[in-house]
Amino acid sequence: MKIAVCVHLFYTDMFNDIVNYLNNLKHPYDLYVSLVNGFFEQDIINKIKSFKSDVKIIFVENKGVDIGGFLNCLKVIDNDTDLILKLHTKKGIGLPNNPSTRVKRSGIDASLSHGRQWFNGLMKGVLLDEGKVNRILNKFKTDTKCGMVGYKLVNDSSVNKNNIIKLSPLFGIDSTYLDKNFIGGTIFWVRYDIIKKYFTENVITQIMNDTPPGYVIEPSIMHSVERILGYVVSKENKNVITVE
Repeated sequence: MKIAVCVHLFYTDMFNDIVNYLNNLKHPYDLYVSLVNGFFEQDIINKIKSFKSDVKIIFVENKGVDIGGFLNCLKVIDNDTDLILKLHTKKGIGLPNNPSTRVKRSGIDASLSHGRQWFNGLMKGVLLDEGKVNRILNKFKTDTKCGMVGYKLVNDSSVNKNNIIKLSPLFGIDSTYLDKNFIGGTIFWVRYDIIKKYFTENVITQIMNDTPPGYVIEPSIMHSVERILGYVVSKENKNVITVE
């Protein structure tokens, strides 16, 4: 199976954290990394290329957070890809001029601690160790109903309901999908043919045009797309699951 790993590297100081988990993927893969203009130094490019010389680096606006980076990566992924592993850095703090809800409520230190726990949980769900990775890949190979794999299944779309309904015509879904599972935190494995079918260049352009720049809190278009990524898997009669 041909694997594409898509990494949105907003917090470039977390690259080593990403690499430590990626080292558990012993199978060949193509690496795509999105970097946000104005939020990185030249040395990170050298560091990424030292890790994987044939990496494809995509430079993006600070728009759409990790999902925006992912949608831009989709435009350049090889068409014969079988599986996508979507990864991103996560701190849960927002930006200095637009802090996250948790920072406002609990302060920066508590938010960083929570963000670290959430990041590691998400990453362990897809790249815990070599055995876990092999079990996930074997699941995709042997179970045609397996469409998406991640850390934790979520089915609460209430906060983002209005935005999801606005976006639903782009994907041919309706309100019956609002109770379907998705992977919270948008770190997951997914079959590329599903993503390719629904996230066409036209659809991506429409979503990005409607997305405001900078960090966003719920409800938002990108939090809605987080859910829709799972819904389109269900629409293809595939399952969104976790693998132990």
